[in-house]
Order: sequence, then structure tokens, then C-alpha cells
Amino acid sequence: MRVRGDGTVDLAVVGMTCRACEVRVGKALRGVPGVRHVDVSSARGRARVRTDADVPAERWATAVRRAGYELGVQRRPWLTRDGRVWRDVALAVGAVAVVAVAAGLLGVQEASAGWGASAMGGSLVLVVLLGLAAGVSTCMALVGGLVLAVSARHAQVRAAATTAGSGRGATTWHRLRPHVAFNAGRVVGFGVLGAALGAVGSAVRLSGGAVALVTVVVSLAMIAVGVQLTAVSPRLAGRIVALPEGLSRRLRLDERADGGYRDSRTAALGAATFLLPCGFTQAVQLYAISTGSPVRAGVVMALFALGTVPGLLAIGGLTALVPSRRPTTAPRFLRFAGVAVVAFAVVNLSGAATVLAPGLFGGLGPAAVSGTAAVSENVTLEGGVQVMRTTQVVDGYEPQLATVVAGTPVRWEIDSVAASCASALYAPDLGGGSAPVLLPPGVTTLEFTPERPGRLYYSCAMGMYTGAVDVIAP
Repeated sequence: MRVRGDGTVDLAVVGMTCRACEVRVGKALRGVPGVRHVDVSSARGRARVRTDADVPAERWATAVRRAGYELGVQRRPWLTRDGRVWRDVALAVGAVAVVAVAAGLLGVQEASAGWGASAMGGSLVLVVLLGLAAGVSTCMALVGGLVLAVSARHAQVRAAATTAGSGRGATTWHRLRPHVAFNAGRVVGFGVLGAALGAVGSAVRLSGGAVALVTVVVSLAMIAVGVQLTAVSPRLAGRIVALPEGLSRRLRLDERADGGYRDSRTAALGAATFLLPCGFTQAVQLYAISTGSPVRAGVVMALFALGTVPGLLAIGGLTALVPSRRPTTAPRFLRFAGVAVVAFAVVNLSGAATVLAPGLFGGLGPAAVSGTAAVSENVTLEGGVQVMRTTQVVDGYEPQLATVVAGTPVRWEIDSVAASCASALYAPDLGGGSAPVLLPPGVTTLEFTPERPGRLYYSCAMGMYTGAVDVIAP
């Protein structure tokens, strides 16, 4: 037990493993005379109590004991010995792998190509279809992972409320309400922030490195939540998340007895996803900037967000509809959700690493050119300028590798035939500047002069699709 000078007492509680434990301990401690506020965290194994009375240590111990727990420091193992947890995690890994393979075989990305090209051409109806494609493909890796994490946390709260006998979360509307608020906030927020993009133009564009760093931060938070949901590491469950308690409650949509949940707070979280570096979203944001009109830019972004609603609402709704009264179904589903969240985060981290260190990640490696190497077939010399032609397709760039000569100017002509994550090109060493370049349908031209032999890298803004230019000596 540790007593602070402001009347706050920190109690180490042994045995708490879930939100239901927090509810029981909190209820017991609130019954102690003089207690004004209680905040219980099973992850930290701690109860923080604010009191205006001098409460003996034995009274705290008695209250906690009545709830079924003890005061003291709990020794948690690094890895759980519960075979059921490992079985569920193994099944979840297999299921995620099957879904990923199926998505590739069904050509989800390819199916969105025609929609994307039309949307970038100015069709507002097809902007919605582009959002629909994004909601079930690339953007799902980042925004969908966050939705799944938040949804799973809310399911934990519902299960705890049922255990505590409050009865909250029994209706379908109550279960889906946070997801409706999240998506409504996302649509409205995209519209408002999109209008701001149209008004201020390119001044708000982040550099490719800044986008990658945002991705890293969000992905690490997703991994923290995912590991906690899987319950594979009791010790990490208490250490891996060190967010401020207020922010943690917002991300968890925590419905405490004091009415901590707010629709407005959930909607604000949905609006904030406008800032997450999803490749499709960035492409549409760059298009919104190019309109030069706050009204049209706002409409474009709001319609895009509206298109993502079915996919995001479906993934959140799956977790929301898990029966909270069945003691085994909800924890098992949460473990599956945790594996999916971690998988999303790993994909995002891989892309961010490619953007930040393209020579080490991205699968291209260092240049392997010899003194006898020749320029590639997609490079021609016209009027003393090397013209390098590349086609941007739905799943990257063709050809992925090209070869030019050092010291001679290069005019890089990129023909975009399919709007996708690859449409947001990050090529700081090839004339693209520090911010991603939108590739609208047709040919976009960049110019640069390679000064010395070596390899120059480029990728999409999320680092999912890569390419390189080998520079050889004259």
C-alpha cells in the first residue's frame, strides 16, 4: 500500500484478471467510509483510491477480501500455462492466414481498380464505391485493426457488466451503439476535415517519414491491445500498455458505473481516423486537395468515409454481437480478435519500415549492378534526357526495377492505370519531394538527375508496394 500526499492511496491487488474483477473490487472499495473515487486496473494489478478520511490498512484489506481478492504484489508469468488460450490463438492464426490467402485469390484489390480510376476522375458516386473497396481491403489493416481493438474492448466491458449483474449491454442496439457512433463520427469528421483540406490545400500534407512514424505509433498501440486480448502473456498484460488513464478509457470505450461512456467521445475517435495513414484515404485526400474547393473536397471525403462504413461496421459488429452471457464464447472470440489486431499491426509496421529504411526492408535489397550493366528496356534516350517509363497498377509498379546512367537527367513518366494504395507515390530521391505524390489516371511526370551509382528506392505511402532504380556509371 502506498499513500500519496493528496489523499490518494494505491493498493496492490492480487488475483484480478479481467474487467469483471475491476467491477467487484471497485464496488467493495466504494463501500469504505470516506472514499470519494476509485479507479481499478486489472492490467496493472492496482486500485487507486481517493479519500478524505484516515482509513486503516486493515479496512482496505477487508474490503478487498470481501470482493474475493487479496492485497499484495502478484507474480505473473511471462507466458500463460492455460492450454485453452494457446489452442485458441493457434486456431486464430490459421483463420487469419486463410482469410488473407482467400482475399488474394478473390482479387479484392483488383476489383477496386476500376472504381478507383473512375473516382479519381471525378465521379462522386464511385467515390463511395472506392470507400467500399477500401473498407474491405488495404484500409482495413489500419482503421479496421483499430475498430476491432475498440470493439473487443467494448465486448469485455459488456461481459463484465453481465458478471456484475448490471444487465447493461443486453439489447442489440446497446451493443451496436458505439460502432454506429464511431462510423457516424467518421463520416462527419471526414466531411469537415476534407473541407479544410480543400480550403488550405497542400499546406497540411505530411511528409512520407512523418506518415511512417504515425503508422509505427498506431501499430505499436494496436499490438499492445492485441496481446492483451489474446491473454498469452499475463505479465505483459500488466506492462505493455502505459497510456494515460484518461486516454486508455477513451480507447477502450469503458462503461464504468459513473457513466464514463459518451457517444460524442466515440464519434470523435471515429473522426480522428482521418489522420491515420491509410493508402486509399491518402489518395482521396490528395484528390480533395486538388479540387481547390472546400465544398467539393468535404463532399468527396464524406462520401469516401460513407463507403467504408459497411466493412468497418461489419468487423466491429461481429465482436459486438458475441453473446456476453456465455462464459466461454466471449473470451475465445476476444482471443481471435487479438490475433487479428496483431496481424493488422504487423502489416502496418512492415510498410512503415519499408518507408523509413527501404534498403533494409521491402524485399529489394542493395543494388547488384556491374560495370557492364546496361540501361533497362523501359529507358530511352531522347534529346539528351533519359525517359524512364513505369506503369502503376493496382498491386504496385511495372517494371519494379529499372536502370539508368548517372549524370544524365531523367524524366520519369508514371502511367497510373488503377487507383489503389500504389497511387500515393513516395519517391523523395526521384523528384517526388518529401510528401506523397498523387498519381491520377494518366501519365504523371517527375524529373531528377542521379549523381552517382547506387540504388534509389520508392514505394507507396504505406510501404506496401515498392520499386527501385539502379544507377550505373556512364
